[in-house]
Amino acid sequence: MNALTSLAPENVFRLSERAAALVTRDAGKRLRAELLALDAALTAEGRIIIDLAGVDVLTPSFVDEFFGRLVSEFGVKDFQARFHIEGADADWKSLINSVVQNRLLLDRQAKAG
Repeated sequence: MNALTSLAPENVFRLSERAAALVTRDAGKRLRAELLALDAALTAEGRIIIDLAGVDVLTPSFVDEFFGRLVSEFGVKDFQARFHIEGADADWKSLINSVVQNRLLLDRQAKAG
């Protein structure tokens, strides 16, 4: 049994149900707000799968606004404890990692500056 089938349906945040093309910062901000509302409704042990299966387009702008700001808000450890990403191929995983690392670097520079 994989992670998607072992969780209650309400614990799976399927991005493809919201948009097949995830391209703008506005979309990232809107979907981040939806995800945070779901997270707030779960119990302390609740973990959310962020499912990218079925998404056709993913841009750095969306990734920064959605994933980058989530990791920035929660921190890497808490993000990994609360959320799990599924359905991303190697290219998208690389894009997400690169953009999130850049967001965290910008945050550190802003605090130091």
